[in-house]
Amino acid sequence: MDIRDFGRDISYYREKSAVSRQKAAERQGRDGGERETVEKDDWDEKLKKWDEQMRRIREENRREQKRLQEERLRKKRIQKKLREKLAWKQYLARQDEIHQMNEKISIERAVGEDVYIEKPPLSKSLSVAEIMAICSKA
Repeated sequence: MDIRDFGRDISYYREKSAVSRQKAAERQGRDGGERETVEKDDWDEKLKKWDEQMRRIREENRREQKRLQEERLRKKRIQKKLREKLAWKQYLARQDEIHQMNEKISIERAVGEDVYIEKPPLSKSLSVAEIMAICSKA
């Protein structure tokens, strides 16, 4: 309600809204049908473009998900190989230490006194790559 309308009763507003509805209907009657078809065609084109964009985006997302999955599998395979290499290194190092201890014990028994072996155990001297090379030859 506007301040200028102070003192008017409700019928004034009903008439005012009826007049504005009538004007809108006249305007729509003149070019409304044509405008509706043009707007509908525009909206149809926009919707087709959006559908195409969404289809393209879904396809890109699917490809990206597939690539990420393959990357995760590749990382798991690499980690598994590294764990296997580490296990081999630990096994070989332990076997080498056992062998050196047995050698030291047998020498000490033969000589009758403590013996110092200067060669460090395999676990202290070889890298994983070197141990894997030894394993592949054996």
